[in-house]
Amino acid sequence: MTTEADRLTALARYAVLDTLPENAFDRVTRIAARLFNAPIALVTLVDQDRQWFKACFGLDLRQTDRSVSFCTHTIQSEGVMVILDATRDPLFEHNPLVTGAPHIRFYAGAPLVTPDGFRLGSLCVIDQRPREHFPDADRALLTDLAQSVVSELELRFTQRTLTQEAQANARLLRSVQDAQTLSEALLGVSQLTTLDLPVEETASFALPMIAQSAGVDCAALLRLDDRMTALTHWTGGAAGEAFLAALPRELPRGEGVAWQVADRDAPHYVQDYARHDGASTTVAQAGADALAWVPLGSFCGARYVAAYALVGADRVWSARQRELLEASAGIVRQAMWNRHQREVPVPVH
Repeated sequence: MTTEADRLTALARYAVLDTLPENAFDRVTRIAARLFNAPIALVTLVDQDRQWFKACFGLDLRQTDRSVSFCTHTIQSEGVMVILDATRDPLFEHNPLVTGAPHIRFYAGAPLVTPDGFRLGSLCVIDQRPREHFPDADRALLTDLAQSVVSELELRFTQRTLTQEAQANARLLRSVQDAQTLSEALLGVSQLTTLDLPVEETASFALPMIAQSAGVDCAALLRLDDRMTALTHWTGGAAGEAFLAALPRELPRGEGVAWQVADRDAPHYVQDYARHDGASTTVAQAGADALAWVPLGSFCGARYVAAYALVGADRVWSARQRELLEASAGIVRQAMWNRHQREVPVPVH
């Protein structure tokens, strides 16, 4: 047995309440008004405390309180509800919609019944003059028109569902593509670091592949000892080149965020760099909005940090970019450590 809560859940499923007018529904009310020679025709949806009009012909209202709603009674009936003269009907004679505007006298409403049996509202026609009859043929025609409203709601629901599924599939595809890109980038970095290169060259050789795969505008390998020195750079286009041209190649000890990153030995990502504590004035003025520093370890008295930049306003680091920068840094760090171990002389006893 269905409950009112079930009916309201079904109504919410269509996501139609408080939406803008749509010609498909307005057309039905125009047709209904013309067919039944009625000055008012409405597509109503009965919510918890109100009846809201999805389409409204001949009445300058968008909703009324449910307590005075004729359509509340329509959705409780099995078929078309007809009130020939509301002033003579005990249920409606004192209703403010009868005693005041819009001065309802005649009402005929067919429930909007969903395929799974829920009555969401009605298609109704209203007149300010009473009528003598509303024949069965008219009831059948009004029912057919009400069903066309339900069909339009179903079409709307199906289109929205298909759109949501398409968006979900697109997100899944992007996720798969991102995972594939990440795997390919890490595999490439792994292959590069198998080359027998000195410690600094190992990182310098891998940096362009990492930066390009991550889609950054600019990247640099930083060595921190008594000063911070940029050993090598990579740019991905004009924005990165302009940013790089404005940067100093060296900074005094303690100036900039890289020193803090090296001390903590943990990656650090910044959005809106110019407002960040510890920001270098020179770097901020160069125009990067999002910066990242990823430590690579300490070797032979120096610490190494890979720095990356996204140039332009409102740039942010994505989860995929962070994962790539950090995973590749782990590979490079290990390669640098392996080479460092080979370069350190073995003590002779």
